[in-house]
Amino acid sequence: MDNYDYWQKQGIEPLFPEVDTMVPEQRRLAGKLLIIGGNKNSFFVIANAMSVANKLGVGEARVLLPSSVKGQVPASPEVYFAPAEKGSGAFGKDAVAEMLIQADWADAIVLIGDIGKNAETTVALAEFLRSCEKPVYATRDAIDAITPEVADWSMLREQETGLLLTVPQLQKLLRTMYYPKVVTLSMPTNQLVEILHKFTISYPAIPIVTAHNDQIIVAENGEVITQALSDTEWTQITLWSGVLAVQMAVLKLWNPTLSSLKVFASALLMQK
Repeated sequence: MDNYDYWQKQGIEPLFPEVDTMVPEQRRLAGKLLIIGGNKNSFFVIANAMSVANKLGVGEARVLLPSSVKGQVPASPEVYFAPAEKGSGAFGKDAVAEMLIQADWADAIVLIGDIGKNAETTVALAEFLRSCEKPVYATRDAIDAITPEVADWSMLREQETGLLLTVPQLQKLLRTMYYPKVVTLSMPTNQLVEILHKFTISYPAIPIVTAHNDQIIVAENGEVITQALSDTEWTQITLWSGVLAVQMAVLKLWNPTLSSLKVFASALLMQK
């Protein structure tokens, strides 16, 4: 551990007390969050993400769903729809224009998941990421949807793309990018830390949050924080519920001048 000057451990107390976890007094400073996800058979995680964002105290929140779920969700001025493809009812290629319109309103975007697997959605999200000029945070099966085109959008985006992903998803992401290091489920934590150290130096706009060997790992721009899962309120199930991705995004809206490394590490210790 002493040989890794880029690696810090966080315990039950935050490493970075300068991260402000209190709701800004002025609503306009609390940020505008867009949550994107859903398909015709699954969209409840989006409703939960919206609820979490509002409970945290985000300034404004909107959700963008595929048009295939119209009639299944209550009408609301915070709910918007984009064209769906015909198969799974996920976002179609024509959804990009509406995604960009809503992204222009927002300060940050969370790709929350329930997106499903189909080529049309993958192409649409890749085009969206290439064109979107706001920070994007992705988790759950949204990671699977954006991974096939990662080599395309990752080289073109200037704004950060924060990824909250499992080790198997990380393994596939690095393989798709032809990254010269292999991630395995059996590797020691220090080896994974070293890989993320080097990866995030090469890709400073892609902060990573993952979990391995009962440790949550946060990496950005070559710096790494590890947090024992047992020192948080998270479990191996709730970590991937979408809640943490929303907390990360909202907390970054409140602390725009601080690094995502500090903000994401602090989000791990926020009350769910």
